[in-house]
Amino acid sequence: MGTDTRSQSTPHQDLQPEQDHASLRDPELQLQLETRERLVRLEEENRHLREKVTDLNDKHKRLRCDLDEKHTISQQQLSDRAGKLSSRIDTLSRRLDRLFGFWMISTMLLMLFVIAVMFRAGH
Repeated sequence: MGTDTRSQSTPHQDLQPEQDHASLRDPELQLQLETRERLVRLEEENRHLREKVTDLNDKHKRLRCDLDEKHTISQQQLSDRAGKLSSRIDTLSRRLDRLFGFWMISTMLLMLFVIAVMFRAGH
């Protein structure tokens, strides 16, 4: 019934290896905790950045659509103006042709009149 106390560990001896083990693991645990905290922060930052990228992509799409819409409107306005200018140029060309025709007829009539006057004056 006598047990050898040397082979049995005391509660103090049982705690010693755990404390030594815990003290060895404490820097490791601290490093793991810091790493985990950094990982959590990086994941949150990553999520935040992804949301920001998504928002910026949406904004880019809206701006692109607005730009395309404004471009289409300005192209339509330019096309309308070009059509009006073309019509105006055609109108002015026709007027100029008529004016030139009138000037040619007037000049010929004036020359005939001058020739007739000279002919009468000569006879």
